[in-house]
Amino acid sequence: MNKIQVFILVAFLSFLLVTLTQSAALSEAASSRIKRQSADVRTAEYLAWIALGGKVPSQGCELVACGVVDVHASGKKKRDPQFAAASDEERYNLLRALIQRAAQENTLS
Repeated sequence: MNKIQVFILVAFLSFLLVTLTQSAALSEAASSRIKRQSADVRTAEYLAWIALGGKVPSQGCELVACGVVDVHASGKKKRDPQFAAASDEERYNLLRALIQRAAQENTLS
């Protein structure tokens, strides 16, 4: 073989070696990232279950929050027209009363 053919063969083998080593490193990094993401999701699920009082859906509870939150009663006050129709004057008076009460509590402490 002449020098040009040897040079082309060495260059091709070097390129092939670099390509194979780089592709292996990328797949390992991607696999590691996927494992971290799935572990983060599982950790978030466990923390949510603990916050709900330890009621785990896989142990017989299929509903969201496992009865901790009553979805029918939640927001009932907001939907009630009696509470929704407060005038600006009523809101102002309520705000004034709250500020006065907070000021009194701060002076007592």
